[in-house]
Amino acid sequence: MKIILVDGYNVIHASSSLRALLSKSVYKAQAKLVEMICSHCSLQNIKACIVFDAYRGEGAERKEEVSPLVSVVYTGKGKTADSFIESFIAKHRSNYSLIYVITSDLAEGMTVLDERIIPVSPKNFLKEVKTSLNFISKSYSPRAKPFVYHLISGDVLRRMREEKLSKDKRKS
Repeated sequence: MKIILVDGYNVIHASSSLRALLSKSVYKAQAKLVEMICSHCSLQNIKACIVFDAYRGEGAERKEEVSPLVSVVYTGKGKTADSFIESFIAKHRSNYSLIYVITSDLAEGMTVLDERIIPVSPKNFLKEVKTSLNFISKSYSPRAKPFVYHLISGDVLRRMREEKLSKDKRKS
């Protein structure tokens, strides 16, 4: 079994379109990245864990299963995505034949090198994801949105919408 571990903000910052969304709303950028990775993983039939730092934020770590193949982790206070990824690898290395680590942090890539752990730059990962999204939209319908909403649990969608509404109300 294979898994992709994604430092979410590293990937967002590697994409001009996701960075543009981030300047408008953290939640929109996160949701778009999750949407893209869900589509990629459903096409490739591979698991993924997207990790978002809450290094300076408040609260405890939380994990959400957004589809059968994709989970999202929001790290707890004082914990970075890199430290979560290192800990995950230490605990679960033997459960996977390959672990792809998507990060722009060279130090992270260096500490996790072994034959089953493959560091991938966010830019290269985005190229793979875009190839998957293009394949999905060309293969299934030229006008289809390359995302399968039925794979996301209703609870996660509801929470994402509530967070967006809450943030929008605070801006008003």
